[in-house]
Amino acid sequence: MKKSLFIALIFGATTLLAQEQDSTKADTLSFKKIVQWDANPVESQGQTGTCWSFSTSSFLESEIIRTKKGTHNLSEIFVARQVYVRKAENFVGRHGKAQFGEGSLGHDLMNAIDKYGIVPTEVFDGLQLNSEKHNHAELANILEAFLKAIIQNKGKKLTPVWMDAYNALLDVYLGKFPEEFEYQGEKYTPKSFAESLGINKENYVTLTSYTHRPYYSSFVLDIPDNWDNGFFYNVNLDELVATTKKALNDGYTIEWDADVSNKGFNSKKGIAVQPLKDEKPNFETVEEEMDVTPEIRQENYANYTVTDDHLMHIVGLAKGVDGKEYFIVKNSWGDERGQDDFKGHVLVSEAYFKMNTISVMLHKDAIENSLKKKLNF
Repeated sequence: MKKSLFIALIFGATTLLAQEQDSTKADTLSFKKIVQWDANPVESQGQTGTCWSFSTSSFLESEIIRTKKGTHNLSEIFVARQVYVRKAENFVGRHGKAQFGEGSLGHDLMNAIDKYGIVPTEVFDGLQLNSEKHNHAELANILEAFLKAIIQNKGKKLTPVWMDAYNALLDVYLGKFPEEFEYQGEKYTPKSFAESLGINKENYVTLTSYTHRPYYSSFVLDIPDNWDNGFFYNVNLDELVATTKKALNDGYTIEWDADVSNKGFNSKKGIAVQPLKDEKPNFETVEEEMDVTPEIRQENYANYTVTDDHLMHIVGLAKGVDGKEYFIVKNSWGDERGQDDFKGHVLVSEAYFKMNTISVMLHKDAIENSLKKKLNF
């Protein structure tokens, strides 16, 4: 009798321990890939504010693969160089009453390619000083100081050569504009190379979701890096999430503008979640997340809690151990951070996406016809 009781107690304790271990294992954050589409390897933007160029170039590289135009490594710094020119024209033209710096948005890359074209990285890598990593800290300070001196205009009249001097600075730090080049046995100009890849900015739209503007209208979103007054299409929050997921399930990838300067984003762990309270998550186990409504999202935009501080590239979907879907987001901070199976990427929860998304850029064909009709395109 005592022996049977002892065995029963041991069995019960063992079962309880196994259940506790299973529970702990079940609560530990882990992810299984659902879909992940072709993208070039993760790169590092180095010490630059050009995430917009790295993310949108990566997005276009995936679009080129999707449309069977081959695999090409597009030069992020070639585009950044041309956008520095456009920003200078805007800054000087507005007498310094405009945003100037390294930050921009995805549509700025599309506009630059439309005007100037694009080149492969092997033709123009922007590394002039025998450096292996990009560093625009000195360059950005010099460019802004130069433009401010032009605007102060102590000579009372702008010279016709100030842009030549400005371009000379870009030549020294980044390299000269390649008028022609040879690539894979063919000769191109930047414009003809872009045309060969089928890049057409008219095929792409940017969606957002805010309540201070009417849904299904297009408007200039008031964020600092929208210096060139790009238009955004406004949809409701559920449509923004559903459109993004549908596109990913249908084989498209997404360029993503979001806030990452909050307690829920951890690039080292490769996880982004929206905590229920204003506390830092542990990023190790499943925790309850906030129910993000359009009203909460709007409030956080209006009070500067959510800002447009980083752009990345959404390449797929994963399922977490909690049964929820997470966006697989390719970052541009190198390939050493993140989960073992997703190095260089961040697994982003739907709640985080709802709260912190500024906008998404995607191909028009990825959008359902019913939503296209509402948006009049």
